Amino acid sequence: MMFKFSSSVLITILVIALIGTGYFGYQENQEKNAILIKAENQYQRAFHNLNFHLNKLQEELGKALAVNSSKQISASLANVWRLAYSAQSDLGQLPLVLLPFSKTEEFLSKIADFSYRILIRDMNNEPITEKEYKTLKFLYQSSKEIKSELQNVQEKVIDNQLRWMDVELALAQEDKKMDNTIIDGFKTIDKRVEEFPETDWGPGLNLTKNSEDKGSRLKGKTITKDEAKKIAIAFLKIKPDVKIDVETNGKGADFPKFSVQVQGKTSAYLEITKVGGNVVWMIKNREIKKKVLSADQGVEKAEIFLKNHQYKDMIPVTIDEYDNSLIINYVCQDNNVVIYPDKVSIKVALDNGEVVGFQSTDYIFNHKKREIPSPKISKDEVLDYVNPNLKVTSIRLAVINNIDDIEVLTYEVMGELDENVYRIYINAENGNEEGVQMSTS
Repeated sequence: MMFKFSSSVLITILVIALIGTGYFGYQENQEKNAILIKAENQYQRAFHNLNFHLNKLQEELGKALAVNSSKQISASLANVWRLAYSAQSDLGQLPLVLLPFSKTEEFLSKIADFSYRILIRDMNNEPITEKEYKTLKFLYQSSKEIKSELQNVQEKVIDNQLRWMDVELALAQEDKKMDNTIIDGFKTIDKRVEEFPETDWGPGLNLTKNSEDKGSRLKGKTITKDEAKKIAIAFLKIKPDVKIDVETNGKGADFPKFSVQVQGKTSAYLEITKVGGNVVWMIKNREIKKKVLSADQGVEKAEIFLKNHQYKDMIPVTIDEYDNSLIINYVCQDNNVVIYPDKVSIKVALDNGEVVGFQSTDYIFNHKKREIPSPKISKDEVLDYVNPNLKVTSIRLAVINNIDDIEVLTYEVMGELDENVYRIYINAENGNEEGVQMSTS
């Protein structure tokens, strides 16, 4: 009796098994939906924060035009600087990698740099000039236009309950049938910014490298479409029989390049320079499932990837974890000096350790052999040049691009003040403050 199965018992077991299978399938689907909802919420939050920060940015520019005292102008410009960087941060959290939005990002960067340049000088001895006041008026009107266009997009997003996940999918698949309201809205904004008249940003800020300059900095032989295809296959380590489409981007691009689309079980998109055959960026379009690896394991995977692709002497400088993935910014290190212009960004999926995103624009255009001078200010002396209220946590030598886009050797002083983390860059030769970065701790 003990080993005898009746048909009813067998059926019962099969039913339980099927229910179990259905349950686990249901559970997996629930987890997948939870991941998608989390990603969508993050995109929506970043988008609405972008609107908020641009509204406040325009308000502060208006205040800077209206106030008369140096103290009040400085206060408004400090807020302009902070809000411009916050808006750039918001943009960085949106799935716009495949959408040309560089003109708007560049414009926000210039606003931040312009306000910072005025902010760090003694306004009593060097009050705001007529040219700078004229530039402020231009920025106020321009930010008003950007804000208005962005509000139009926001209203449509809310009224039509549009999803950013659909935007990401449409961009990746170049789907012309999907609702592209958000994409079209952002393209309109970037086109409008491109049409803004030239303005006087002051010394240094007009020296943005044009497309001819950028293209001329590429070294190596000019590759063909077929060679671009082979580079993509080698970079992704995939079989050569996979379907790959290669298109040429020339006119209107920052530099001559190929756009590569790899179709298969996991689709991938790459941009490769025509001169030199360098992979500028790569994205693998797949769902990242439940987290399995730790952040440390993710970093290990990224470093193996860098080593396999011949990126040497790289160290991580920022590590951010979200949506079961790790975003790591790496820079070169030369004799214990951090070289910030030579930056590479990597996105690692924490479900299996696969590198699903890669960006090396800065590295491609900046990496070179450098003669780094010896600092004239000691590590101890640099503390005399920073706010005494800053709780310093680390100091190291770093090469950065200053506000005039010139490489300088600095001390990177990291510290905490009022619940914020600061990276302050002090010129290692003369003690001048070359830049400040802030993030909430």
